[in-house]
Amino acid sequence: MTSLDAIRHSPSFSEAPTKSQGGRFRAAKAAEDDDGPLRLLAGGPVSDIIRAACSADEGTAAGAQFGARSSLRRHEGQPVDDSYAYLLDEDAPQKIRAILATTWVSPEALTRLLYDAFADISDRWLALQVLASERDTLDANRQAALDVVLAQAQDVPADAVRERKAGIHCAIKARLTSVEMRLEYTPAMLRATYRNFLSSNAPDIEVYQSWIAGFGHERRATVLQFVEGALVDDMQSADPSCTPTEFLTPLERLGILRRLRSCERTFVAQVSQSPHAAPFNSREEDWLHFLLAVLTDPATLDESMRAVTGKAGLLQDNGAHGRLIGLLHRACGELPGEPLQTPQARNALLDGLRLLAGSAYRDERSDGAFDPVSRHRRSA
Repeated sequence: MTSLDAIRHSPSFSEAPTKSQGGRFRAAKAAEDDDGPLRLLAGGPVSDIIRAACSADEGTAAGAQFGARSSLRRHEGQPVDDSYAYLLDEDAPQKIRAILATTWVSPEALTRLLYDAFADISDRWLALQVLASERDTLDANRQAALDVVLAQAQDVPADAVRERKAGIHCAIKARLTSVEMRLEYTPAMLRATYRNFLSSNAPDIEVYQSWIAGFGHERRATVLQFVEGALVDDMQSADPSCTPTEFLTPLERLGILRRLRSCERTFVAQVSQSPHAAPFNSREEDWLHFLLAVLTDPATLDESMRAVTGKAGLLQDNGAHGRLIGLLHRACGELPGEPLQTPQARNALLDGLRLLAGSAYRDERSDGAFDPVSRHRRSA
């Protein structure tokens, strides 16, 4: 089995820029998802989801951030291009002003300037739209170069268009969600998470594990809420990133991940708070990794048990081991089946726990047979 450490929290994604202190706004921490039925899947009004996601505090934070980006343009008496609201690059206004101040007379030169200033495809497209809004202020040579670059940007593969649109549609939600997180968790990281959610062919549990690895286990519900809100915003946009048919797969995955979130929260609370688990390990994060590991591959049960109990497992007697295994058997027996577990995988996990329980029981009886104090207690 892959080491549990391999899917533990890592502080940041290398491809995402560091969040600047000046761009931080504090907001109340979002409540845990209610794990109710997925209204989007059930055909209910998506406006409820949107209203729930857009609280007053979030609106204030978004307004402040957008205002900071456009204040220079207002000060100059110029109209504010809507593209600025979706640009996640904190220095976008200054970079665009620098490009406008540069003498570029060829499409290649302008393309190089855009790539040097904006690494992300969505930010680059939005910056290009801002430049287009300034077209009348440019000389004829720069206008001609800009027109060529705009035409080239329109003529790109479908995958690039999908990535670009997805990044734009989730940008506001990414910025709002980011204010609830620590500095190192940037809007760009959330944007990358949503794009990956749309395009990934990885198993559902592996996608969930990647969120935990990237943002920490304590933020998994926040990331799930962000992805759900971003998907709704994308689907309801005037120019969505996917066709209705293409949205079916992420919609199905979202329903599965909501179900996973609900059952893992119940499992982790039941096990980590039990007195039978306390002598071994009461850390919620460790029991979460245990559950995801055995759901992914029941054959890793023994190794996962050793990983989660650690050195404490060597210090406890067989009776304590038996009580812990009994607790896990009950908790795993309450987990839902498909699509999280096939019937074969579910049976394999429960059978493995029964084998461990039987082994612990036999060892406990063997210990008692050679323990005169224990034998005296039984006779008494």
